[in-house]
Amino acid sequence: MKVMIPLVDNTLSEHFGRAEKFVIYEIENSVVKDKKIYDSIEHQEGSFPAWAKSQNVDLVILCGVGPRAIEFFNSYGIDVISGVAPQEHSKIMQDYLNSALVYSNKSVCEH
Repeated sequence: MKVMIPLVDNTLSEHFGRAEKFVIYEIENSVVKDKKIYDSIEHQEGSFPAWAKSQNVDLVILCGVGPRAIEFFNSYGIDVISGVAPQEHSKIMQDYLNSALVYSNKSVCEH
């Protein structure tokens, strides 16, 4: 399973469209097997979900995201966890793996 988190510095970006980088974790049997950080791509409608699909991402963990973006991710078979408070990405991943990640799954953007 591959999990993507958008970053500003090493912290979850408040809006994935403003991310400077993306970290993609590869998880196997609830253990991190690999982690790669990528520079962001140009933000255009649908570009991040398409790029995530090209990287074989299964899940994105987000803070702020609009309903249309969620639809794009879902159309590529990518699950979305949203409403996560910005914090260091390794803490988010640790909480996710320990089933302790706090999130609302509410759309917090209007576009």
